Parts: sequence; C-alpha cells; structure tokens
Amino acid sequence: MKNILLNCKNFFLGKINYYFSSNKKFSRLKNKFNFSIASSYALIIILLIFTAFVPELFKSTNNLKIGTNRSEMEGSLKQNPSIDRMMSKKKLFENNAQNESLEYQQVTSLINLFEKNGYNLDKVREGEPVANFFLAKFPQGINNIDNFEIRKKVFIQILLPIVLSENQKIIDDRRKLIGIMNKKSYKKEQQWLSDKFEQYKVKPGNYKELLLRMDIVPPSLAIAQAAYESGWGTSRFAIEGNALFGQWSWKSSEGMVPWDRPDDSTYQISKFNEIRYAVNAYKNNLNTHVFYDEFRKQRAKQRVFKPFGNISGPKLVGYLHKYSTKGDDYILGLKKIIDQNSLGDFDKAALVVKRSGSI
Repeated sequence: MKNILLNCKNFFLGKINYYFSSNKKFSRLKNKFNFSIASSYALIIILLIFTAFVPELFKSTNNLKIGTNRSEMEGSLKQNPSIDRMMSKKKLFENNAQNESLEYQQVTSLINLFEKNGYNLDKVREGEPVANFFLAKFPQGINNIDNFEIRKKVFIQILLPIVLSENQKIIDDRRKLIGIMNKKSYKKEQQWLSDKFEQYKVKPGNYKELLLRMDIVPPSLAIAQAAYESGWGTSRFAIEGNALFGQWSWKSSEGMVPWDRPDDSTYQISKFNEIRYAVNAYKNNLNTHVFYDEFRKQRAKQRVFKPFGNISGPKLVGYLHKYSTKGDDYILGLKKIIDQNSLGDFDKAALVVKRSGSI
C-alpha cells in the first residue's frame, strides 16, 4: 500500500510539473509559487482518490470472506450431519410449540371442568360419589403438567370413573348369575350363560368357578398398576394407544412395538381405541389367566363376608408378583404407589347414580 501511494504521488507531481513548464501563461506562476504548494495539491488529490476507491476494495474483500465462510459452513454440515440434525430438531421444536400450547390448554380445560362440576378427590375420600366422566383417551397435555401431584390427581380423576363403571357391570352380572343359580330352570338365560362361560374361560356348567372369576378389581389396585405401567398416563403407549397396563400382544395389528424390545422378540404392547377397553381387557386378564389363581382365591375369601360390597386392593396386591418379570420388586413398587397416594380410600368409592333420562 505504501508503494502504491508513493507511485501515485510521483505520477501526479510529474503531470503538474509538465503542465506548468509547457504553458507560457503560467510560467510566471511557477516562479511565484513554491513547488511545495503544488505538492500539497497533489497529496489532496491522492487522498480523494484513496477515499473513493479503498472502501469498495474492502467491501469486495469482505464479500469474498462471507462467501467463503458460507461455503465452509455448508461443507461442515455435509461432513457433520449431527449439526444438521440439531438445527432440524430446533426448527421442529419451534413448530411444535403452538401444538404443545393447545394440548396444555386442553388439559387445563379438563381440570376446570372437573372443578366446575364439583369432582374433587378429597370429597370422594370423604364419601361423596364420583362424577360420571368417561374420557375416551388421556389428553396429551398431561405431559406438560410440571406439578407432579397435579398430574397424578388428573390421572386418578380420569381413570377412577371408568374403573368404577366397569366394576359395576361385573357386579350386575354377578347378581344375575347368583339369581340364575338359585333357579330350577334358566332356559331363558342360556345364551347369556354361554357368553359368560366363554368370556371367563370356564368349562360350561361349572358355576362355582364362574362365580369365583366373575368379580371386580379394586380401584386402588387398578389405578396403582396403571400408574406403574404407564408413568401416570404419560408413556407413549398410554398417549398413542390407551395402553395403561402393559399387556402384551402377538398380533401386529393390535399392538405397538417397544423401542427397547430385543431383536429376537415379537411381542407388542396391546393398544385400545378407548381407555374403557383397556380397563376391560385388564380385568379379564386378572379374572381368567392361570397366573392369578391365588389372587382370585384370596379375593373370594374377602367376598364371603361382602357378597356385593367392597374388596380391599392393599390386601390383594401381594398376589400379583407374576404380573411382571420384576416379581417382588414389582409388588413393592405397587405398594409404594398405593400407600403414598392413599389409593385404598377409593376402594369404597361409588359413581353418582344416574337419573332417568340422563346421559
């Protein structure tokens, strides 16, 4: 740069000297004015040219650097896909922010609906009946509830009415079966009996075994197992397939594949269109599978003194060690959930009696 400026200075000084020496009119000016003044004018001209063209030079150089940096960044993304994935995840997160907000609004609206209708678990514990709210599925916004106690409360409020409703169906069937057993003839109920023998997987004519299996699952036990298996309704299986109890299926059209399933396994987690269907399948499992023979026998002992009354879940939880491969640890986990959340209080709960013509 120093050499450039020097060359420019010499060039312009030469031109000025030539001009003044060749023009007779200004020959006298050459004698009058000192050559240093002409040099000053030359420097001013040089500075003007430098000011006009140098910024453009820097601008071109800067553009070249930006283009180079952009090319380097694109090359880096190609060489390091993880950066591209991170940027894609960030964009996806931003796009999903609005949806998550709507999901959270849905669950808060549900909480407000419960409160507006007086559906309060503390009141249920004191003996008030449970409102007839039957949701088809858990709201996805339940994952967005930061307060764990509130999340558990909503989970119980959603599941409890459905468990009680399914239990009431079993009690009604049990009453009907006892009535039939006390009759001498039951030809009119033959088809109903055939369906029940098939449902409970009992040999036709074995009424004693049918009565043993046709019984409720205490709400405390159902809620505890659902909470344990579904992470209080927040698991992928619960949200996407109403799979609350971790039941397995080997039919590809009826289940969801666990992400951590071993490569040599073919089982799936059963999915259901509604929560009610999941609860129904869970109760049929406990009432029919050979693994739970002892569970049913212990339940029958309680039933002797309460033909249609309540059954204690805490007293039966110890007979479900075969439900999970965790065995005794699974039982300890269930007991902890029941005790910490006082779920035994809900074994005495009952639904609000529907009035004639109510929905």
